[in-house]
Amino acid sequence: MHKVKMSAIRLGFGTGAERVSVLNGVNLELKPGVFTVISGPSGSGKTSLVSILGAMIAPDSGEVIVDGTNITKLSAAGRTVFRREKIGYIFQSFRLMAALSAEENIIFSLEIRRIDKRRERCLAALETVGLAAKGKLKPHQMSHGEKQRVAVARAIAHSPMIVLADEPTASLDAANGVQVTKLLADLARHPERIVAVVTHDPRVIPVAQRVVRLEDGRIVGDKS
Repeated sequence: MHKVKMSAIRLGFGTGAERVSVLNGVNLELKPGVFTVISGPSGSGKTSLVSILGAMIAPDSGEVIVDGTNITKLSAAGRTVFRREKIGYIFQSFRLMAALSAEENIIFSLEIRRIDKRRERCLAALETVGLAAKGKLKPHQMSHGEKQRVAVARAIAHSPMIVLADEPTASLDAANGVQVTKLLADLARHPERIVAVVTHDPRVIPVAQRVVRLEDGRIVGDKS
């Protein structure tokens, strides 16, 4: 079974008197099959935590062990390879390429990863998010909710071990927010997939199987 273990993670920005501590000795273990929500007020360190987990930035100290590999010791190039192979990331703002259709957005991400059977994987991912009939549409032809579901499909098409979402419902109305939340919860049921969602959206919390609460860069609550 896959496992992620973060130990004594510290991160700060700035130097000298201007330095601000963002994460202050965070310990967190994540396992597959659990829909984990990381919550907390703005500025609590949520995005920094998930950025470290996704190998986008390295902490000042501490370690992140993923299936026995300490990813904090990887070079920048090594972190890039790790992200490309192991991580599926869902952004608040979708980040779809406007000139490409839903299918083309997904296939392009698979091309970058040099994944085979790209069209087959793309169609399977769109089927998973309930958009099999809308693959030819471009972003401007889709609702916000549909665009976010395409972003989810893009994030899972390469079968990543870890799926991370940063405020995925923040720009969605109530109905679409609930739909995307339930979709992420369904993805988390996979026995080999770790899913962690960063949010302060109260609609997401009741669906979570585990809620980790951050305040001032520290974990102050962890409820399953």
